Amino acid sequence: MIRTLATLFLILGLTFAVTQPALACPLCKDAIATPDGAEDEDVAALPKAYNRSIMLMLIVPYVSLVGVGFLIYRGVKKNAAYLERMRQLAADTSANPQAV
Repeated sequence: MIRTLATLFLILGLTFAVTQPALACPLCKDAIATPDGAEDEDVAALPKAYNRSIMLMLIVPYVSLVGVGFLIYRGVKKNAAYLERMRQLAADTSANPQAV
């Protein structure tokens, strides 16, 4: 298990170390380019706003999947514990019927 995690972290680390930033296509550059001499804060913040909205659109589905996966995992664990308690109770009552 530890070896698998170490390999996963190594692959992720190498992926982030080797990748280079992507260049925007010409239409994207023109869409968010700042006009010459424009000192307007809204126009200057537009590229950052686009980047944040794209990151939000990428992150939300993964966070949702992780949340649903965690809820399913927790439910399965609770159900397994419940079934084990029921098996023990059934075994105890079958071994000693006067205990009920």
